[in-house]
Amino acid sequence: MSRKLPRPRFAIRGPSAGGLALVAALAANIACAQAAEDTRTFEVAEFRYSVELPKGCRHDEGPGTLDAICSPDLDPEKSAAASAAVALVLEVGVEAVPADAGASPAELAQRYGETQFKEELAESICGESDRAKVKVDSAKQVLQEARVMYTAGVTCPEIKFLGLGERRAMVQFVIAPGLRYRLMARALTEDFEKRKEAVDAFFASFRILP
Repeated sequence: MSRKLPRPRFAIRGPSAGGLALVAALAANIACAQAAEDTRTFEVAEFRYSVELPKGCRHDEGPGTLDAICSPDLDPEKSAAASAAVALVLEVGVEAVPADAGASPAELAQRYGETQFKEELAESICGESDRAKVKVDSAKQVLQEARVMYTAGVTCPEIKFLGLGERRAMVQFVIAPGLRYRLMARALTEDFEKRKEAVDAFFASFRILP
């Protein structure tokens, strides 16, 4: 003989606000876990920083530099053979400046100012292209608690004799006491927006270690 289940004392009216919040939190946690699976964390003790780079890229390390060379679709096999000139490049470069140790943000800004930052962008980001045609936009200086940060967008012109199309880049220079960090994300203009999520995650993951 089957047994009837007791009727619920309260009517079921659909998901509550608390339930929806819980679902949203679980979805966010899953997204974070998936993002973590797709990235690799690099901690560089010598220069006191950590950063996350996509696993689908080729990772090249040099003296004071760390690069991720990525195919537009973040395919590991394609990234292994990709040229840095046309691939998505996520780069961290570090320069030790002992004379800046102990300097305040205002002092750091005097020693490395916004004008110097802008002057270096053409060569450091676009290489051998025509400096006059390099476009710099949204350049900004921000004085933080213990450091100075400069950011800008850069457009590198087409180099016809190399068959190299126009490229876009986002740049962030962090001037800290004793160390200068240069972060760059660059790709062909038509590929840059496709990888905007990876670019944003790269900049957001950068941390200066104690």
